[in-house]
Amino acid sequence: MSTIKRRRSKNVQPPIPKRPTWMLPAVLVGIGAAIIALALWLIQGSQQPPYTAEVSGQPSAAIDQAFFDYGDVRMNTPVETVFRVKNIGDQPLTLLGEPRVELVEGC
Repeated sequence: MSTIKRRRSKNVQPPIPKRPTWMLPAVLVGIGAAIIALALWLIQGSQQPPYTAEVSGQPSAAIDQAFFDYGDVRMNTPVETVFRVKNIGDQPLTLLGEPRVELVEGC
């Protein structure tokens, strides 16, 4: 029996697959959308008025409502309240410890 050996050429490379035709426009649209979003974010950030402190040289807390009246509440009934605290000074405001809450009981 005779054996036939086939030689492979070393210069032959497998064909390079073509990119899909939709890929380039999709990438360009994505980059354009990112640039527009960045521009809008920068414009929005620059339109905010500068902060002017009401109290200078120290921190100062402003509480939106200091007194809450819940009327008649049964014993062991949980009551929840949200306090909004804003620093109106020009120094950092630090709250130390738990806030003091006074509970007034009626007859």
